[in-house]
Amino acid sequence: MLDTFLAQVARCTTINLFNRMRISLEMILAPAEIVLLAAQVRERGAELPDFAAKWLGNFEKLLVGDGRPAEAYARKTVCGGATWYAAPGTPAERARRTIVFAYTGDAHRLFMPAALFLQSCPADRYEVVVIYDFEHALFLKGIEGLAPDLPGSIERIASIVVPSSYRHAMSFGTSAGGLAAIWMAVMLRFERAISVGGVTPGEVAGRVQTHGIRTDGFAEAIRRNADRLPEVLLVAGEDAERDRRKALTMTGFLPATEIVVPGCANHNVLHDMWSRGELRPFLERVLAPPAAPLA
Repeated sequence: MLDTFLAQVARCTTINLFNRMRISLEMILAPAEIVLLAAQVRERGAELPDFAAKWLGNFEKLLVGDGRPAEAYARKTVCGGATWYAAPGTPAERARRTIVFAYTGDAHRLFMPAALFLQSCPADRYEVVVIYDFEHALFLKGIEGLAPDLPGSIERIASIVVPSSYRHAMSFGTSAGGLAAIWMAVMLRFERAISVGGVTPGEVAGRVQTHGIRTDGFAEAIRRNADRLPEVLLVAGEDAERDRRKALTMTGFLPATEIVVPGCANHNVLHDMWSRGELRPFLERVLAPPAAPLA
């Protein structure tokens, strides 16, 4: 891993080129990979440019500076548009976990680098499939390597990472991934969907990338599964007025509960919670089995 990283850094002749590289790494690297990379640099005494050394050192500190060990997620590529994170375990151990299908926003993140999000989810209890939309089309044009539309990509990814193999199955979406997360949970009759500042069907027509794409299938999926709709949680900052309005709009499509984060005015409510030390307990609550209290 270190040799690959050093070769990538060597090709970065400017800070801008390095920033592009580290952004692509932040999209996919798991917590243990960052910690391992930092350890390998120290053990070998590898020389890094100041900007690369500072990035790696800061990232390691953000992950494990509180003394908590790196969560033991291993990374596997599902396709060009999806990455599967799962800690090693016996089939029985993995069957007791919750599988979370997580749809990213336009920056291909869950509001933060993948490792920071995963470090807030105990790896012995969860497996996470992080899904990206390189078309910036709210996932309505499908997922790279799976299918050319959202319903097709949902069915395809569920045939690869089979929800029924786990004790619980949920979907999670941030911003541009919010609608896809709810759509998936409705289609596959998941227990819960969590949308954090997520888009609504009414926003589709206003995007160049989705102009002319219809979302009738969302309402139809809700009608088809009306007897077993997921518990839908809509997360927004207390003072994030636009996200609060979007949450209200979504409740017109299906029953949902708004979760208001106090003292937050930002769209990126997960980062606000992380900076206040609240993200891990928050995720433990919203990803807990639906029978658990959400207060």
